[in-house]
Amino acid sequence: MRHKLATFAAAGSLVLVAACGRRNPIRPEAGDRSTFGAAHTFVITSMADRRLPAPGAEAATEDAGLDALPAPAGHIERELAGRRPGKRLPDPGQNPVVAWNRLTTALGLAAKLPPPMFARDYALVQVAIHDALVAAYDPRRDKLPDRVVAAGAASRVLAYLFPGDAGPIQTLAEAELTFVSAPAGHVRRAWGLGRSVGRLAVEHGTRDGSDAVFTGTPPSGEGIWTGTNPLLPMCGTWKTWLITSGSEFAPEPPYAFGSPQDLRDMQEVYEISLHRTPEQIAIVHKWADLPPPTIWNGVLNDRILGSGMSAREAARASAFLNATMTDAFIECWACKYKFWIARPFQRIPGLVTVIPTPNFPSYTSGHSSISAAAAAVMGELFPAEKRDFEAMAQEAALSRLWGGIHFRHDNDQGLAVGANIGELAVEVMRGRPALQVVAAR
Repeated sequence: MRHKLATFAAAGSLVLVAACGRRNPIRPEAGDRSTFGAAHTFVITSMADRRLPAPGAEAATEDAGLDALPAPAGHIERELAGRRPGKRLPDPGQNPVVAWNRLTTALGLAAKLPPPMFARDYALVQVAIHDALVAAYDPRRDKLPDRVVAAGAASRVLAYLFPGDAGPIQTLAEAELTFVSAPAGHVRRAWGLGRSVGRLAVEHGTRDGSDAVFTGTPPSGEGIWTGTNPLLPMCGTWKTWLITSGSEFAPEPPYAFGSPQDLRDMQEVYEISLHRTPEQIAIVHKWADLPPPTIWNGVLNDRILGSGMSAREAARASAFLNATMTDAFIECWACKYKFWIARPFQRIPGLVTVIPTPNFPSYTSGHSSISAAAAAVMGELFPAEKRDFEAMAQEAALSRLWGGIHFRHDNDQGLAVGANIGELAVEVMRGRPALQVVAAR
């Protein structure tokens, strides 16, 4: 089933192959220590990973002492010592997973990251938080505070991703620790454990191939992309999280140049360009004004806050969403630079687009691929909204057609392959042992 492409009705309604109607897979883990400890992990093998500091010795690990905490040691000691037993500080009103996700968004937007790289960065941060909380749920670690564990992991990864932005990273870490009511020793240990898992996520990032340099020669010929300095041509070779590689799921080949199907797609793009409606133009901008990984993370963040998820529940949801979107980007980019198909404006003289065409080949559509993958994960997390997420993915795909920057075949095949990747992610979320792939391999 995992290699059977999803199909899409001619009217454009999205049909995902992932099953629906099952229980929310997040909720049962909220208070079940053994269940969360058995969860799928990404950069650690399990909560008992030998690379993790021993229970009770987390504060003794590298860069995990109080001198590495984001606030001065004396300040934290006074804050903790001055609290009466059982006294709780006001809740900051925001899930720590959402707080770190939003900081990642702000830093990534400021850096103008291309969408595949943005998805990669989201995944590294959210995977680090998730795996750190899995490790913290080891009963031998004596209930280390989630907020501090998350801060240690996320701040370590963000410092690697955005080395010039230490200020906002430290500011958020200080704010997060301000709302923690726990013994000083637990704070030290939680910070140390988070930093240790963050370090493993950074090690994954340094080995994921995202710094690979393209040394090939772009092809030439009829219907071939003719731009220069293409964006991230090696992305399709990056290390994946859940699928085995960027070539595990492949779309059907693009239409042959000049074939009836090819000419039909060209004509459709041209006709749409002559008759766009204000609503279509608004939808084009809706999906183009922010990177698609940011849009889907915003959708999840809203539901995390609206549903009252715990940090562990939110971490699992966000880790799977972002790992899945990253894998969908990797697959899509592998396809783009396998076929090097020309964009509509390169083939249709005088074509007017709503937005600038991105500087990489056309087939398949990145928005379509990652949105279908995201919709599958979101539908598993929030079954009552499954159809809404599917409709969002369809809208994202159509926005690229209406904008004049993709052909319909780009979108349809992107949706199909993205749905297949999302189906695999859902199977892993449901605990299918045969498909549990440990990314630390």
